[in-house]
Amino acid sequence: MTRSNKTLLLFTLLCLTHLSQARDFYVAKSGNDLNKGTKKSPFHTFERAIKEVEKLAGQEKVTVWFYEGTYYLDKTITLSSEYSGTEEYPVTFTAIPGAKVIIKGSKKLENLNWKPYKNGILVAQLPSGLNFDQLFINSTRQVRARFPNYDYENPLRGGKGYQQVSGGTDRRYDEWFSYNPDTFTNKDWKNPETGIVHAFQSHNWGNMQYKIKKVNKNEEKVYLDEGGWQLQRSHGIGGKGSKASWFFIDNIFEELDVAREWFFDKETNLLYYYPEEGTDLNNALVEVPVLKDLIQLKGSSEKPVKHITFNGFTFTQSLSVFMDTYEPVARGDWAIHRGGAVYMEGAENCQVVDCNFEYLGGNGVFMSSYNRYNKVSSCRFVHTGESAVAFVGLPSAVRFYQTWDDKEILGKNWEEMYKGMDLKPDPKSPDYPQNCTVENSIMHDFGDYGKQVAGVFISMSHKITASHNTIYNCPRAGICINDGTWGGHIIEFNDIWETVRETGEHGPFNSWGRERQWRGSRGLDDHFLKELTKLDAIDNVIIRNNRIANYRKSISAGNWTIDLDDGSSYFEIYNNLNLGSTIKLRDGMARKVFNNITVSAVPLGWHVWPKDSEDEIYKNIFVISGAIPGKEEPTKNFIRDVALPTDRPWSKHYDNNLYWNINYPDSFEVTAGVNFNDWQKKGYDLNATAANPLFINPQEGNFQVKDNSPALKLGFENFPMDKFGHQMTRITPYGGDFSEETLVSLEADIRVENGKQIYYTLDGSVPTVNSLKYTTAMPLKESAILKAQTFTADGLPVGFISEATFTKVKEVSYPSWYNTLIAGTYLGDKEENTKKALEAELAGAILINIAEDPDLIDATGGYDYGCYIKSIDAKKGKMWLDAGLDKDWVIQEINGTRVQNIADLQKYSQEYQGKKVSLTGARDYKRKKFKVIF
Repeated sequence: MTRSNKTLLLFTLLCLTHLSQARDFYVAKSGNDLNKGTKKSPFHTFERAIKEVEKLAGQEKVTVWFYEGTYYLDKTITLSSEYSGTEEYPVTFTAIPGAKVIIKGSKKLENLNWKPYKNGILVAQLPSGLNFDQLFINSTRQVRARFPNYDYENPLRGGKGYQQVSGGTDRRYDEWFSYNPDTFTNKDWKNPETGIVHAFQSHNWGNMQYKIKKVNKNEEKVYLDEGGWQLQRSHGIGGKGSKASWFFIDNIFEELDVAREWFFDKETNLLYYYPEEGTDLNNALVEVPVLKDLIQLKGSSEKPVKHITFNGFTFTQSLSVFMDTYEPVARGDWAIHRGGAVYMEGAENCQVVDCNFEYLGGNGVFMSSYNRYNKVSSCRFVHTGESAVAFVGLPSAVRFYQTWDDKEILGKNWEEMYKGMDLKPDPKSPDYPQNCTVENSIMHDFGDYGKQVAGVFISMSHKITASHNTIYNCPRAGICINDGTWGGHIIEFNDIWETVRETGEHGPFNSWGRERQWRGSRGLDDHFLKELTKLDAIDNVIIRNNRIANYRKSISAGNWTIDLDDGSSYFEIYNNLNLGSTIKLRDGMARKVFNNITVSAVPLGWHVWPKDSEDEIYKNIFVISGAIPGKEEPTKNFIRDVALPTDRPWSKHYDNNLYWNINYPDSFEVTAGVNFNDWQKKGYDLNATAANPLFINPQEGNFQVKDNSPALKLGFENFPMDKFGHQMTRITPYGGDFSEETLVSLEADIRVENGKQIYYTLDGSVPTVNSLKYTTAMPLKESAILKAQTFTADGLPVGFISEATFTKVKEVSYPSWYNTLIAGTYLGDKEENTKKALEAELAGAILINIAEDPDLIDATGGYDYGCYIKSIDAKKGKMWLDAGLDKDWVIQEINGTRVQNIADLQKYSQEYQGKKVSLTGARDYKRKKFKVIF
């Protein structure tokens, strides 16, 4: 045999050997775990398949194929490093192409003997040992018996499904709250201790759950047992009037009084249910969750789980977690539960692809501790109890770790904790997510139980990428970066809107950076140690090419599109389209904001910058248009500055921006009382201009500027307007109201290259290859529920069904900023006919009722009562200055008595005239006493 023939034979043998090193197993509902797991003889369960995976993992390419069906897990599937694949021999768990494979963390209740109880309620005896907090009838989540009853038309905070407390301790951990007896339930609760209180914190930064200890109707109080750990900060249940906490109570038997409610008596194992008319419970699918995490990948940095992929599954029906362990996360405001339908800890190069996460009790995907190069791609998250995707490292990886609970709940002294702190840079251990990605995914209507949640939550992580995600309809953030450890994240091409629907003082994108450099929030030298910033914020965070919109009135303060809060440092923010609100920069270092577009009635929020912040603002298009939601006064100024330095320039690079105020094209102000000429005399925007940017077609969402735009001459560069959000099957526009007709276009899933086709329906039915075939943009003239899906040339569905509701109305209501932009002029009355925050002078101090000024609430640390000191006259205000007071303090108490507003302060100044009083001021999370003689 010649040498060349030997080489050919060896190559052939190697190819055959490689082909043989691939093993397929199959799982089917009709299978049997005694089978061999072949295509013709499949296994029956997930658990059986992973036994074979363990034998071969890392030695051969292993694929476990699931035929269509619903698979119930009676225990969490946990995969350790022994199940790891390799780059050459990965392990994949996948649905058969086109098959609908559902993984449930629940148990099907069969052969129930339903009997009439009373008032339309039925009851059934369940087997012992069950302990569940959700009930699904025919795959639809039902409502646990509650007061007030669930409001299906408006289930959000403020709807009929909530009430407001009349008072409370307003201090975690809360001991009680009081209620209004005229609106509270008139039913007598035999066992109130079964009940769970779901209440928003008085500042509306999130919600909490508490068990009930007892209800005292004579005192009109609900006394609370354990709970309240679901967020940070000291504020609890309380507040007065319109600012009082909202709440509902569930799991109360006597409140089982409307259809679709249920109650489970754990003592008797009796399930009570009030069915809708026409529901046949004897033939209904009845399911209850039994698991919290469905899949766990659990390794360590030393022995990680590697190269495992989950593809094409629906994960659903897990237990809620809000009464489980939560932990405060650094000095962000949040607390988290480390768990998820798919939970990764100590994982590398693992993927979750094309999976659907729906009606879960907790988080969707949670990456905890050590994670590297993992990816969540082309997934959908809807009706999760908590966040969609979370990346959270361990506190032990942080060299200096503090939480708000340390100070406000445990009473630790932050200053004492600083002593002897580790001053080395970088992480302390590898126990954090790094170089992980969430991309091309849809996240909406999540946060069913927890309200301090996000589509993407990042904490104690490095170089996380969130790209091409569509995030909307959520109670708090679209994307939240909880802390500045360790930066390097890329947030790009996301489409975010309708966020912060139930909370306040937040943004669709929100960040904090309260690490070693952050000692307060005033931007002063002793509050912000610049030289320490890079110890934790190792790499810049990049926010680019996102569309972030705010179409509604914010719940309380802010709701900025991009909200860089306390200490957020080293950000590059460019090529972002901000609609309906603007960018906020609070105290931090080296934020570059350039080549962005903002169109809004909300001024830019420049708050509490350090004296030498190194911030740069250049080559942006800033458009002011219309009136702030809830007001009728057109916005005049571009910037609402709060407590910025006055003795030096704010920035060394603030130039080449384009300004256009449609409300006041010739008489606008840059900041309050400062016109454009005066602004330039201060040294800012020397090469800027005020002119119409000439957007191409804002009605169709194209805010690129025309070739003759003055913005281009300033150095602005157009960026793509058709790349925002996910790239699966898309409907444009994404539903909404129209009056005569609306033009709708469909885009196919980009993952299908050849022969793809979109089929759609207009009646809400599921599209198939026999449905309407899409060819070109189509005019809709009547209301429709449009559903569309991409199919391959072989007729297999790809990805998820895209759905949008179009409603024909007489007249479409648009926000003021949009109406003004399209009209080219403000359409309302320019008279100042709305109530503004009250200002008054007292002894040389200009005071503002802070409760009436959301921007000040946000800028001073969240204080929503008291008198904000806007300025103090050097001569007339000697009384305040001698006491050590200065501007930006909020006066909240005199001799221990609460000062709600200016009227209170004026009253007490008369009462204590000529006397020395103790005055309590608050500023930036600090309270201080001052001695003043009125």
